[in-house]
Amino acid sequence: MTIGIDIDNTITKTKETIYEYLKKDYPQYEDYKLLPPKEYVKFLKKNLSKMRSKYELVAGVREAFNYFHENNDKIVIITARNNKYYHGSIKDTLAFLSQNNLKYDKIYFKQSKKGKKAYKENIDLFIDDKEQVLDNVSKYGIKCLCMNQSSKYPSFQNWYEILEYLKKEV
Repeated sequence: MTIGIDIDNTITKTKETIYEYLKKDYPQYEDYKLLPPKEYVKFLKKNLSKMRSKYELVAGVREAFNYFHENNDKIVIITARNNKYYHGSIKDTLAFLSQNNLKYDKIYFKQSKKGKKAYKENIDLFIDDKEQVLDNVSKYGIKCLCMNQSSKYPSFQNWYEILEYLKKEV
């Protein structure tokens, strides 16, 4: 099986870290995406590098990646991450994955429309935290799972739940 996986809020607990930084500079906002455009860019340029160095892994992600490799499944990371607001973003992402012993077969950055890339990579199963991304991927006939929110797709709060589901379903 070939599994496509997003990074932010799928592998990492991104929201929690961003919120900590957001409440320091903009306590009136619940989500950094609600900031006025100039403040949004200022916030990311100031904090992105620091925030990414503090991201924690979602529970069970290491075990899931190990399980996939032990079963000869291929892992393809497909992320929208890029160097737009911080020029070391791609380099830091690769270092983070390595430091956390998350072995993967391929990684693609700058992917805002993940469905097309997932289709080209013959992905069988795609895991992301955003329903609109999963909608884009599923239109290519790819099975989707949703992380960290309720969704029309099977939804999970951690990777232990995903592993349990996959062991029953596959």
